[in-house]
Amino acid sequence: MRNRSFALNTLEVIVPVVLAVVLGVGTFLLLTPLFGQAKSAQSGVIRIYSSVPMPGYDSIVHGIQMALVENNSQAGSFRIEYVPLNDALVDKDGNSKWNPDVELANARRAVEDPDAMIYIGTYNSGAAKISIPVLNRVSLAMISPGNTYPGLTKPGTGNAGEPWTFYPLGIRNYFRVVPADDLQGAAAAAYAKQLGKQSVYVLDDTEVYGKGIATIFARSAGELGLKVLGGPESIDVRAQDYSALASKIIDLNPDLVYFGGIVANHPNLVLRDLRRAGYTGAFMGADDIAGGSFIQSATDAGIDINQGEIYASLVGLPASKLTGAGASWYQRYKQQYPDDAAPDFAPFGYEAAKVALSAIERAGNKNREAIRQAVAATGTDQISGDHILGDWKFDANGDTSLVTISVQRVGQSPESGRAEWLYQGIMSYNPETKAWTFLNQ
Repeated sequence: MRNRSFALNTLEVIVPVVLAVVLGVGTFLLLTPLFGQAKSAQSGVIRIYSSVPMPGYDSIVHGIQMALVENNSQAGSFRIEYVPLNDALVDKDGNSKWNPDVELANARRAVEDPDAMIYIGTYNSGAAKISIPVLNRVSLAMISPGNTYPGLTKPGTGNAGEPWTFYPLGIRNYFRVVPADDLQGAAAAAYAKQLGKQSVYVLDDTEVYGKGIATIFARSAGELGLKVLGGPESIDVRAQDYSALASKIIDLNPDLVYFGGIVANHPNLVLRDLRRAGYTGAFMGADDIAGGSFIQSATDAGIDINQGEIYASLVGLPASKLTGAGASWYQRYKQQYPDDAAPDFAPFGYEAAKVALSAIERAGNKNREAIRQAVAATGTDQISGDHILGDWKFDANGDTSLVTISVQRVGQSPESGRAEWLYQGIMSYNPETKAWTFLNQ
């Protein structure tokens, strides 16, 4: 060791340091949006990413694809390339369920792509909590076709520090084309009262979406004079048996059991054990159970799905109930995707893509911040073509001005003879009285 030259020792120290600095600077520049855009090899190309759980919500991807085809995959002078990502894994029960690690990887992939200017997603509100801050740091606009947790955007509606904790740059890069759960949860409670229910028991699946809407439903039900006999109570989503919970609920004899949560977190098994315990009252959930997968999973669990009352609220209208331009659009959609068994979120995927295309064209610049600002200023008056959801605009929080909430009930379809979700009507909101009224239309 003593005989080694000073020069060699110096090189041994300096070379790794220099390499580390070079690599560090290179990584920093690669992740810096302006640098990535300046070095892009495809100056005339902009990529739109999406991240939703598939195959459960393929309809969102189909809606996006339909909007792109109608626009010839062009926005202004830019050619649009679409990258649909799946943020789900198959769980031990065989259900496709969003995964936080996958969603984080998807968001990072978009951030590191210098041609990525829009991120359409997520469907699950818990996934949005992960991806919004990642995208915010590089001003990458995020447009959700499915998130409904109010705390993502609205101060005073979520946990402490929300929504500010999601926006490290202090700017809003997140927008959604669906009404939030402060509307859906309240509308569902008002519908329960409309049905003549006097007492409720409220459950949730511990996730951001489920716990959030269950809390709003319980609070709204209490304000409307319904007796909240229990909850919101979080279930163990790893369990396969809820007989003890069912016995506890039966003892209290509620008129309605409300489940806030996603299909993959066992509302079918909760309902199965309630029915086995002798519960004959109503069961209600929110928009995630308002699809064919819940009916199938409940049937597979041994439930006679045509017995008893089973309801679900849904943001907006079912796709098949859209009117005017929306009805014409839906006919074209079914022609292109005839095998889509769960199309109700397809209109929101379509609308999110229309927002993205309009913002890119109006910005006229391949710059994430410029496009983010254009998205923030979007309403249907800036979007060309048919307005399938009606007229709306984003507010300062990034929320849509749409307030339509519809209600469905499981019943036997007169056309197919099978158990399906049957449209009941809409809950109409009066902003002056802050009251919901059911309209059977």
